Amino acid sequence: MKLYDECRDCLYNSQLKKVEAMHGDDERVQAFKEAVRALCDGAPQSSCAPLLMRAIDGVHRAIFGGVIDYSAEKESFNTALLNLEEDIYARMSDAADPVMEGIKYAMAANYIDYARISDFGDDSIAEVMSAAQRSDVDDGIYSLFTQKLKRAYTLVYLHDNCGEIVLDKLLIRAIKAAYPRIKVISVVRGGAIINDVTRADAKSVGLDKLAYVIDSGAAIPGTYLPETNALTRAFIANADVVISKGLGNLETLYGNLGGAFYMFMCKCNHIAENFGKELWQTAFVCD
Repeated sequence: MKLYDECRDCLYNSQLKKVEAMHGDDERVQAFKEAVRALCDGAPQSSCAPLLMRAIDGVHRAIFGGVIDYSAEKESFNTALLNLEEDIYARMSDAADPVMEGIKYAMAANYIDYARISDFGDDSIAEVMSAAQRSDVDDGIYSLFTQKLKRAYTLVYLHDNCGEIVLDKLLIRAIKAAYPRIKVISVVRGGAIINDVTRADAKSVGLDKLAYVIDSGAAIPGTYLPETNALTRAFIANADVVISKGLGNLETLYGNLGGAFYMFMCKCNHIAENFGKELWQTAFVCD
């Protein structure tokens, strides 16, 4: 793990903008601003963005008595993508390889990230659809992925954000159609944190009808194994295939899970540089 200066500034700016919108002229906003600035400046380089975000949310809890509330944003994106669910799945089914097409949509949906982008316009869903059409899936990684799926009985899917989870659900649907013996275990966050998926969110989009849903036991926007519950660690350790979605899971897990597959969008300069991609390009890599 590593905490980049880009992450410190990004999280400070995005969360301050959100908190100012939530609380307006409340005099406590200044106290929040000062505490978070000190937190971002003082966080060790050995940390990472998901742990810093958890700490920022902790400051908000201490000052305002509750989480930084993204419930409206989560519901908005989930609803918008649920309305498109069957149309998107039909496109996937018409493709030469529905699983590969599903990966493109799932990667593109990682665009929906309130830790990186403080506000989204009316064109956000259109941007996700456009990014899916632009996405490329590395042939070598995909070949390895399908080889593992052919032998697999269990797949652990580590989820990331709301909205995005609807397209994760469609990828799971495509995988189960192609490889019906596979049991999918979906891992969501252990509590509310930014726009990340919780058990309630997973149920609201019907994910529980396709997968066995568990939570990680930690309200961290990533899968930080030292604080992940024993059930999640056991499922990950024994899975035939692990899919890790999004940057939070990437930043907490990459290098620690041999053979895991990571699907994400390069929303940060250091991520793009580390994986040899352009900014806002999607990526499908294996650890």
